Amino acid sequence: MDNLRAKYNKNPLRGDIYNLSELKIILDDVIRDFMETAEGSGSSKASTDIKITVGLVSTAIASIVAYFSITSEFEEHKQTITVLTLLYFIINILAEVYFRYAGFSMIFKNRVVSTSISAPDPTYVIMVYNKNKLIPYKYTKSVFDLFDSNGRLIHKEFLEDLRDLFEK
Repeated sequence: MDNLRAKYNKNPLRGDIYNLSELKIILDDVIRDFMETAEGSGSSKASTDIKITVGLVSTAIASIVAYFSITSEFEEHKQTITVLTLLYFIINILAEVYFRYAGFSMIFKNRVVSTSISAPDPTYVIMVYNKNKLIPYKYTKSVFDLFDSNGRLIHKEFLEDLRDLFEK
């Protein structure tokens, strides 16, 4: 954890305190760094692999449809183009549903960490699901307690909070 403190002392993290999505990204990155450094567990790359696969398949389908559209009349390949177009939409809708409901979590060796930030009351919430427990550990803190008035992350306090949370 001293490595992380030194890293953030050297390069402090800053964000716009009025942009909650930017602050959430900063805090999520700190959690990933903490888990990789202090806990020794890297995050799962499955969601990235799924996004890349969906992108490649979608590109291939779109290229085939474009090729058929350019080289021949629509009536010749009407069924093929219809099936490929439907397949394109089905794959992308399924990917969107997956990432909307399951893709927001960070998956580590034996823990799933889900974070959120709410707009009316800027509160950062961390839910930690241990491997064999159904009830998560919860951490809640105001964004204004995590960042100073200049948008600089108060990393020492946040890292201590993370250490306490993940020791449970």
